Amino acid sequence: MWAMALLSVLLIVPLMVVTVPGVLSFLFPTRRSREVRNLIGITESLFEPGSTAERARAEVFKSAAERRYKKSWSSQLTLEKRLRFARWTVFSALPFRALQAAAGLAIFLVVRPHTSILTAVLAFFLGPLCLSAILNFCVERRFRRFDFDYPQFLMSVVGLLKTGMTSVGAIEAAAKGLDAKSLVREEVQLMIERMRLGVPEDRSIGAFGEDIYHPEIELFVQALLLSRRVGGNLANTLERLSQQVRKRQYFRRSATAAVSMQRASIWLILGILTFMELYIYYTYPALVTEAINSEIGWQVWQAAIVLIVVSFIWSRQITKLKI
Repeated sequence: MWAMALLSVLLIVPLMVVTVPGVLSFLFPTRRSREVRNLIGITESLFEPGSTAERARAEVFKSAAERRYKKSWSSQLTLEKRLRFARWTVFSALPFRALQAAAGLAIFLVVRPHTSILTAVLAFFLGPLCLSAILNFCVERRFRRFDFDYPQFLMSVVGLLKTGMTSVGAIEAAAKGLDAKSLVREEVQLMIERMRLGVPEDRSIGAFGEDIYHPEIELFVQALLLSRRVGGNLANTLERLSQQVRKRQYFRRSATAAVSMQRASIWLILGILTFMELYIYYTYPALVTEAINSEIGWQVWQAAIVLIVVSFIWSRQITKLKI
């Protein structure tokens, strides 16, 4: 019985990472950007005795150079991009692949003494799958945090631009109206601090949201750069961009609602099956224990668990929508 419980935990729990959104949110508490704090600290140090503006500017230029990434014209979301978007900068692609292999090997060594070789091999792939799911969760979480305030921020900028404010002033004022923990506000603060400390304007604006996987960030950056260089009506451009962002949000939520019933039905069926199995074990324990202890019965249990895991993964893939 204990072997059955161990196999269920190793196979079902990683599945929850893939299928249940937000299941690991408690492991990733909301934190303010470290670079924002560093730049604000440098700004404050300009007024302390013994510090010079030249030294502070040198530190900012060094920080900006270290954070500057080469932009790829490919739209493919590679592992290197996912690690950057999740802010897992401590890993590169090769160490992350090695960590995935180590996790799979650990699961394989734990499961192999109690299961068949086929089940153990399939369990091996749960290690890379689980780590990849956690990485995707971090990327998606940062996307949702940014997307939550982005349309409101754009409309606030549009309103302030129509009152006659400059583009940078309107952006800064609109960001101050957001929540203190807003990711949009953090990115705007970072951009403004870079400008104030002497980082070139093009580089400061171009680095806005560089580690967030959001399709409309580049449009905002290009519109702002063109407005600063050649002029034009930035308010109308940002208003259309805000409408586009809101439409994407609407379609994304509609698509999620359309497939949520299908995903929930799978969990409901699994819950019913689990309840029935526990009821049978409560009323007639030998019927369950004898099936697990016998060789053929244990093979049937393994096949059932593997099919459940594969069905969860398959249903997750066919309901994955990109809008």
